[in-house]
Amino acid sequence: MNHLLPGFESKQRIALLLSLTRISSPEVIAALTLHYTSALPAERAAARHGIELSNFIRGQKKLEQIAATVEAIKAIDWAKLQSTPLQSSALQPKQVA
Repeated sequence: MNHLLPGFESKQRIALLLSLTRISSPEVIAALTLHYTSALPAERAAARHGIELSNFIRGQKKLEQIAATVEAIKAIDWAKLQSTPLQSSALQPKQVA
């Protein structure tokens, strides 16, 4: 399952996901960022930054794995939040008299 949609991701989200990988090539990072922020096809993004498509796809797979892990963590947190009643009075809405 793809968790990242080309053309629909922000540069900040891609940068944060990339920071969780060991991808260090500026060209691969630029090509992945371009692909996910502008929907430029993978082949063209790789060519534009002078990298082999295989290197782009390797980075893409790693980025998808990281995104899947992040989404799994979010799902766990969301489920926990849904099943836990609000304990703190700071989190409860204030009543107006």
